[in-house]
Amino acid sequence: MPCGNLGAVPWHAARLPGPRAGARRPYTYACEDAVISYAASGGEFVRAARRGRVPASERAVLVADPSGDLTWAQDEVSALRTAYYTTALLYGWHQDAPENALGTPEDVLSHLPGGPAAPAASLLHLVVHGLAGLRPTDSALHLAGPDPEDAPEPEGAPDPGRLTVTRILDVPAGERAATGPLIVLSACETDLSSRDHDEALTPTTALLARGATDVVGSRWKVSDSASAALMVVFHHHLTVAGLAPPDALRAAQLWMLDHDRHPVPGLTGLLLAETQSDTGGLARIVSWAGFIHQGNPAPHAPAEGRQP
Repeated sequence: MPCGNLGAVPWHAARLPGPRAGARRPYTYACEDAVISYAASGGEFVRAARRGRVPASERAVLVADPSGDLTWAQDEVSALRTAYYTTALLYGWHQDAPENALGTPEDVLSHLPGGPAAPAASLLHLVVHGLAGLRPTDSALHLAGPDPEDAPEPEGAPDPGRLTVTRILDVPAGERAATGPLIVLSACETDLSSRDHDEALTPTTALLARGATDVVGSRWKVSDSASAALMVVFHHHLTVAGLAPPDALRAAQLWMLDHDRHPVPGLTGLLLAETQSDTGGLARIVSWAGFIHQGNPAPHAPAEGRQP
């Protein structure tokens, strides 16, 4: 729970003196010795730590980049659906998504706590563009706009395809559920504030305030293929190994750091070839350390809400 500008630092990538057994480096990363989760404030931490989890596969929703210009978005979503979430709802630019499942802000909001879909999604995984705004409330996920033939937008109107922090938080206050979803933002700059790093307001922290139990966000722009590989390994550890989100993220990052890594189910086709031809890029800090966990730090995933 860092203060001030220290809130922008990826502490899990801090270097500690001395190599880890079998490592090729003369130092150890902090995440190799500990599971590290972040919180913007004490209040956020306490609220999220009280929420229980539900199995991610129970009501999974996958959103493939609606713009269609993230090279590996379809591969990432296809890998996750084939290997781990065969009944997941699909939205966005994907060959198996229903024609009317564009992946608009309204589509995503409908699956969040407090949305019209009840119950909320157990997992919401978004492979989209993200951008930290000049004002924290303008930080946004870039999704699909509505069909212009259905509702043409007046000239000069805000982009209807941008899911901003303001829109995420724009929901009537009500009783919070005892459990919340896991939300994975496989996008750039979703836990970055261009200013006010102390108790930062970002899409990640906004989704926690909306009722999520766990959110995985990013601190900077990450390679498309590296993100896809890390996310497949993350969901493998989440669903097959049964790890809780903070532990599963750490396991995926350790996999990235391992030059002798072995593929997991889901890493197939072009994505597998991309990781096998890697000559050290996956182990670079810029490839794995951008992603962080916020929310419930508990190491297990109880099916019912935890008591305060």
